[in-house]
Amino acid sequence: MSRELLIIVGLSFGFALFLTLFIFWVQGMRDAVPRYKRRLPNAVYKPETVVCLQDAYRVAGNIEGMLLLASRKCRQKKARKRFRAAGSYLKDSRYRDYETALFTYASDGSRECDEVCSYVIWQEACKSRGLPMKKRSEGETNA
Repeated sequence: MSRELLIIVGLSFGFALFLTLFIFWVQGMRDAVPRYKRRLPNAVYKPETVVCLQDAYRVAGNIEGMLLLASRKCRQKKARKRFRAAGSYLKDSRYRDYETALFTYASDGSRECDEVCSYVIWQEACKSRGLPMKKRSEGETNA
């Protein structure tokens, strides 16, 4: 009787081990596909989500940080998925352009959200196109 019991326990343990490894393998295959290539949920953002996006840009100071912070602080689950997809696009895509990331992945298509995205892109363009400061001579600084 004890030999049969050992066989049953051994088979149960083997099956449990196989099942665990299979689950980890499936999870790894699922994570192999970048988030921006997965199907995005259709979302209509609440006003608080748009405000969260604005505040995230103000705090982070760049688009990548904005998307990361917004995906953590936003209360809408569908919006969080879209923000993560936009971040994945900036990180894993071949093109990595801000317009596609914000308008295609992060935005819901509403006027308010598109205005926020346009403002963020304008701010990033202003950072890179800043006018150089002219060096002052010593006489101008003392006057």
